Amino acid sequence: MLQFLYDFLNWQYFGVVAIIWAIIDLVWVGRWKKLLARIGELISKPWIFEADDYPEKPSRLYPRVFLEQLALISKRAREKNNNKKKQKTWVTSQRDLIFSSDKPIRTLGYLISLALFSFFVLADAIIIAQTMVLLAVMGENLPSILQRFDLAILGGALLSAVVGIWMLIEMSADKENAELVNLDKLNATQRKIYRIIAIFTTFFAVIVLIALAVQRLISLGVLASSPTSEIILSFILYGVLAINNSLAAALTFSPAATGFMTVIFLLVMGIIGLLPVAAFFLDVIWRFVFVILDVAVWALFTPIIVIPYGIGMMFGLINDDEDELAPDDKAEEE
Repeated sequence: MLQFLYDFLNWQYFGVVAIIWAIIDLVWVGRWKKLLARIGELISKPWIFEADDYPEKPSRLYPRVFLEQLALISKRAREKNNNKKKQKTWVTSQRDLIFSSDKPIRTLGYLISLALFSFFVLADAIIIAQTMVLLAVMGENLPSILQRFDLAILGGALLSAVVGIWMLIEMSADKENAELVNLDKLNATQRKIYRIIAIFTTFFAVIVLIALAVQRLISLGVLASSPTSEIILSFILYGVLAINNSLAAALTFSPAATGFMTVIFLLVMGIIGLLPVAAFFLDVIWRFVFVILDVAVWALFTPIIVIPYGIGMMFGLINDDEDELAPDDKAEEE
């Protein structure tokens, strides 16, 4: 099988076949409209903490019922535990904060913030180590991770820009509309400070990206280098970048701390406490996997079913004029 795939990919007419295949995929408008409708239904589905009127749509491959059962079991266990204790303990309050049924996507946001905060700390460590080497304070025999200056520059600039825009949007929203950041504990002044830091972080990230592009053009010989430009580029790449990563780390520090608590809860909580988190992440991951599988199957098999579909249309066996209705809609019409 692998040899067949290798020979097929290296076939001299493979490009022509691929183009014809893609054209057939795109020409059949009705088929890709249904594909987009299925993807839209999947993305717009409520999270597992909310009821779904059509749990089996868009496909039975999506384990909606199973995920709802997991969430229901964990919800009953949590309510039973809360009824035993009239006053919430610190652990119970933290669990309700981390795994909120009203904002389930925040749990994912906390973990993303923890990963971003860890990266910014690492990027700052790389820049400081490279600066020490440049000043001859330290030797060049650094650990391999501290030698990845390109990772600190490009990754730090891009991710800090994303974090700056993300935090600016979150802090400009109402408390009820904030998805990935908990704004309940921040007053108006604190949110204003966060917005100012987010603006500076985004601005500095753009400056670093421009400096990185200029340095690349100089290395390629497109632009001429000069002592002044070298000083400016060194100041930006070694100074401004480190400051910007620190600002981005400050923006993600608070949700990252909650993300750390989330990881601790995942490690120490029992199976009942783990069920809502596992169900939530399965919900997120399987939506992504389902979209990939759906698009792949659609792209691969659309040309194959063109001939039987055309024959069915020719003999009147297939009628595209009738729209598909949900089972409840059909019952209402009857």
